[in-house]
Amino acid sequence: MKLSEPTPLWPGRPGRSPGALGASAASLLFWLLGAALFVLPFLRAPDGWTVGEDPRRYDAGDIPFVEDVGDVQEELAFEFDLAGLIAASSETYFGLDSEEFLAQGLIQPERIAPGRALYQMNCAGCHGTTGDGGGPAARFLDPRPRNFRKGVYKFTSTASGRKPLRSDLFRTITRGLSGASMPNFRLTPEEMRWDLVEYVRYLSMLGEFEQLMLDEAYDTEEEPDPAEMAEIIYDRWRPEDLRGIYPDAPEPDADEASVERGRQLFLDPGMTNCTTCHGEEGKGDGLTADKYQDDWGYKIVPRNFQMGVFRAGATPEDLWRSIATGINGTPMGAFGDNLTGEQIWDLVHFVQQLGNSGGSR
Repeated sequence: MKLSEPTPLWPGRPGRSPGALGASAASLLFWLLGAALFVLPFLRAPDGWTVGEDPRRYDAGDIPFVEDVGDVQEELAFEFDLAGLIAASSETYFGLDSEEFLAQGLIQPERIAPGRALYQMNCAGCHGTTGDGGGPAARFLDPRPRNFRKGVYKFTSTASGRKPLRSDLFRTITRGLSGASMPNFRLTPEEMRWDLVEYVRYLSMLGEFEQLMLDEAYDTEEEPDPAEMAEIIYDRWRPEDLRGIYPDAPEPDADEASVERGRQLFLDPGMTNCTTCHGEEGKGDGLTADKYQDDWGYKIVPRNFQMGVFRAGATPEDLWRSIATGINGTPMGAFGDNLTGEQIWDLVHFVQQLGNSGGSR
């Protein structure tokens, strides 16, 4: 890129000493370096592929969807065109002009276009243009950006394995994820954040349908029925069937008695078995801590509570919800059916104490 002739910073401003100009130049160089480090991961080679490789993605078996379809077609030698069938069916059952899709009432159509524009500007660099978590910056990030096309979201208020509420996605977009590369968008106007929520939901529905079509073809070695696959996805995402789960008991005082009850629950293999993953001191170093991967195929380690960093939120209500509903896509299960609301509060208080005392250990 050809640079224009340099111009003075704040031209004509009086009282600028050579030392001040030098400091300004140093500051400018600092910001230019920072901008370069941000932009470089997004540069693309002439053939359209991202510069560099993303070996972690392939090692995890997280194959880009188009490649995966081609591999399945070649392996099973279908007499029908699998890629063509998926593309046509996507338009029929999830196209934004599809009467079939719009009649389901699953999305707010007026939010999709502005949501797409915001997504391409703010999100695609990490999450990818199709929402597959394979944006050009993804290979530099740990944890990886979420692959929305799986339809699986870690941080929800709904029952384990269920789709998120709109408010769940809005909360994540607004607050970001502590300890991850996902920033907060608090300064983005509220209506724009809701537009983003709707577009991400749409990417998930579409992607999940296409993945289900592929999986069905692979598992049965036959041509899948698009109408049947679409109905499965419609049923999963119906807003009226999704219900948030919130504390069903008032929070007691976070006193020594509550913390001790929580500690006993934490250590009890018959009640929670927390130590197997998180370790007896909550450092994320349990006996099986290095044995896990998430549903996207990437290595995952249990949370070190002593760091005091909780991605789903650190308020007592956030922690209660994470324990009660689990973390979708991970080995962290739901305890809402095994523990009472009061017992979950005791666990919350113990975990909070670990986070508060971790810095001195």
